[in-house]
Amino acid sequence: MSTLVLHSIAMSPYGWTAALTAAEKGVDCEIVPIPEAGTPERLKLHPFGKMPVLQHGEVFVYETLAIAHYIDRAFAGPALQPTDTKGQTDMLRWISIVSSYVFPLMNGLIKERTAAFWRGDPPNDAALAAMREPLAHQFRLIDAAVGRRAFLAGDQLTLADLFLAPHLHLVSTTPEGQEALGHAPDAAAWLERMRARPAFEATNPLTLRFG
Repeated sequence: MSTLVLHSIAMSPYGWTAALTAAEKGVDCEIVPIPEAGTPERLKLHPFGKMPVLQHGEVFVYETLAIAHYIDRAFAGPALQPTDTKGQTDMLRWISIVSSYVFPLMNGLIKERTAAFWRGDPPNDAALAAMREPLAHQFRLIDAAVGRRAFLAGDQLTLADLFLAPHLHLVSTTPEGQEALGHAPDAAAWLERMRARPAFEATNPLTLRFG
């Protein structure tokens, strides 16, 4: 049995962040399909029915920031959280940005692009158009941050990068994401650096490109 079990689904960006964290620490991790939404089994794992949920022996941890923190602190390997106050603050700020702003927008765009698969209707062109400028704004912010230094919170990889990378990789499979990335060369270079990491390759669940 793997050292860690993640109750999630392969396509969950937050599940991917948790898996990335384990891979960067060099910890074996197995993804087990989470029970169906709304079932007692699902709610037993997470009181709000979300994912992922980490299982480490008898320890269960839910909420991705808590999971990533636990993995970083519980295992040997490269530290993924800064020890200085400024670095820690920058890391937490970026994780908050990802959860509060990046995820809702980028996840919404991806869902609209894949609407035919889950809603049965083609994408709403007006909805997609309305997302272009907010998306460009986010890419400009990211571009400025990684234009000054190698990673979001400094010169070393942190949890902030592992939170952002799945979302940028996913949204880059859409025409809107490709367009925004084309105007953010430093963000594009950062994403390529993240894609080149062995942990990214080992945990990447995606092969889709949306037209």
